[in-house]
Amino acid sequence: MVRKTLQKDIYAIYLRKSREDIESEKYGEGETLVRHEKILTTLAEKRNLYIGKIYREVVSGETISERKEMQELLKDVENEKWTGVLVVEVERLARGDTTDQGRVSKAFKYSHTKIITPVKTYDPDDEFDEEYFEFGLFMSRREYKTINRRLQKGREISVSEGKFVGNIPPFGYDRVKLKDSKGYSLCINQHESNIVKEIFRLYAFENNTIGSVAKQLNYMNLKPRLSNQWTISSIKDILSNPTYIGKLTWNKRKQKKKTKNGHLIISRPRNSEYLIYEGLHEPLIDNNTWELVQEKRKQKAPKIQHNYQIQNPLAGLIFCGKCGKPMQRRPYTKYNKPETIICHNSKCDNVSSKLYIVENKIIEALKIWLKNYKLNFDTQNNSVPENYKIIEYSILNIKKDLDKENTKLNKIYDFLENGIYSKDEYINRSMVIKENIKNLQYKLQKYYSLLQTNSEVHNQKEKVIPKLENVIDLYQKLITAEDKNILLKSVISKVTYLKMEKAIRKDLNQNNFELHIYPKMPKI
Repeated sequence: MVRKTLQKDIYAIYLRKSREDIESEKYGEGETLVRHEKILTTLAEKRNLYIGKIYREVVSGETISERKEMQELLKDVENEKWTGVLVVEVERLARGDTTDQGRVSKAFKYSHTKIITPVKTYDPDDEFDEEYFEFGLFMSRREYKTINRRLQKGREISVSEGKFVGNIPPFGYDRVKLKDSKGYSLCINQHESNIVKEIFRLYAFENNTIGSVAKQLNYMNLKPRLSNQWTISSIKDILSNPTYIGKLTWNKRKQKKKTKNGHLIISRPRNSEYLIYEGLHEPLIDNNTWELVQEKRKQKAPKIQHNYQIQNPLAGLIFCGKCGKPMQRRPYTKYNKPETIICHNSKCDNVSSKLYIVENKIIEALKIWLKNYKLNFDTQNNSVPENYKIIEYSILNIKKDLDKENTKLNKIYDFLENGIYSKDEYINRSMVIKENIKNLQYKLQKYYSLLQTNSEVHNQKEKVIPKLENVIDLYQKLITAEDKNILLKSVISKVTYLKMEKAIRKDLNQNNFELHIYPKMPKI
């Protein structure tokens, strides 16, 4: 097959961060995508290559299914849109498994698209280049696995040394940087720690159930960190967390991968065989109280249903819009009717609906929300550079004012030495200038923080669209309710349902209910 002759060869650039890049940025090596874009655009200028598009991958992911820009690039390559693609190294294209690597290799081979790096150009029509390219992908996969093993081993070593490796500290603690070594530890949060102690006291010494502990905390208006009220599951998590007796755990929620209908599903089930290490942090609970609580929990632990599988795709997501209770699935296998979603609170008159109708409406709502989100994002995205320019301009002006104030401060030193200012005049004048410097430094820090926050929020928003698109596309392809439930929980925190009228006759509207969906997305 011969490539169609183009009037003008057009090339693309693909940019993606690696894990090493993210680590390097922490130590001040600069923004990776910016550096790599400069390298590749300079290379294109030297070789007189016309660049038609730049793909910037901001979503980190091991597989192609998690990388929206890579999917778009491969689609364009397969359609023979580009003469070649510029990357800083071939490893940036695929570090996934052999399936992903095969897909990348075939896309470039059968479209006759060149891969251009600063070191070498790979021509898919050249047999030796093809082999060299495939070998590079294979070695990059091995390197990825080696790096990943090393990172995980390093994290485990840090935990064994008593360091806290998580990003979010347990309730009752704050995460702090260690002074004399690398890594982080935990320090006691005075307000939250008092609530933790009260939880253990109520359960261990006052004959309370976990449910009654939650009720008492909510009655006393003692709120958890992220929500408005305590639940049984959140109390259980605290009562079973060894962090509160000065321990740290490793692999308690180990990542588990499985494939369903050709799609990779990642979950983090509870692991009973996790490791426990002594932590560097101060314990909140004494060992006697801890042992008493664990013994009491064993005695009252419910029997576990073996081989239990979730049958409700909305389990743990949908709540009653009247009483706030979790809604449940009700099957009608005996009467061969569609299963419904109902509120089990006997005092609540919220009307039930067919489960599949509610499920479809949630997906429809996500599609509408995504469309509006894209529109708002595109509108605001155009104004982002201007916002950055304004902040950077303000920073520049503050720096100029700082230089002026520091010059003034140096001058009054000279005036004092030359006898122009008396000692009292010098003190009064220097206090004014130093106060001005202090205020300017505060403003400067504030603008730097604003610049960083805007950048982080913008990057987070860019990740939302591909993530939600993947969820909507994948949802209908999944078979089990459990897989659908996991997928929905990745983008939705909760849904409230309210229905006031029964649709008794067949001709009545069965969609006469109200849903409020709370997505796990940054607001625009």
